[in-house]
Amino acid sequence: MSLKHAPALLALLLSLPGDAPRAADAKPATPVSGRCAQAPLFQRYARSGMVESLPGNKVRLSVVADVHGADCGTPDCYFTKVRAVFHFAQGKGCQVREVEVSTEDGGCSLEGRSPSPKRETFFPKGPADVADPALGQLTLRTRKADRALVLLARNLFYFEDVKADALLHTTLPTPEEEEDACCWGASIAESHFRD
Repeated sequence: MSLKHAPALLALLLSLPGDAPRAADAKPATPVSGRCAQAPLFQRYARSGMVESLPGNKVRLSVVADVHGADCGTPDCYFTKVRAVFHFAQGKGCQVREVEVSTEDGGCSLEGRSPSPKRETFFPKGPADVADPALGQLTLRTRKADRALVLLARNLFYFEDVKADALLHTTLPTPEEEEDACCWGASIAESHFRD
């Protein structure tokens, strides 16, 4: 192997979490069949078994976020399970009305602590019709805006303990950026996706 391929191999090895659960651990039992569950924004997640169609035109997204800004984007044995149940408004399209989000931290950094799952309702900020093929990002925040989800076609980002007006970044900071001025969320390791 040449040295020019070493960084790519190292990145691949780092993207394989050790004892952390994989996306398959949160895989739904029911196949994706509902109209909104097949929306463009959910397609990559559905191919990886992270989307479940629920009665009443609801959609459950179950993911394991194991890439955190605090560990420089390296998946490790610390993780956050995120389960989001999307409720849609009546009518044409798949307009998100609200999302019930349950999160649970786990893994090695908890040192014997077992924190309680957090449950809260998130609301869309900006465009929210997941059936619209032009929708590239869905941003959701709690009423207090202290937690947020940003759903992109390529990944989901979960933020907690943020200020209401804080920018939500979906990339790791560059050396020029002031990390304390912004927020970086937990995301899904690329190795969890099947595309």
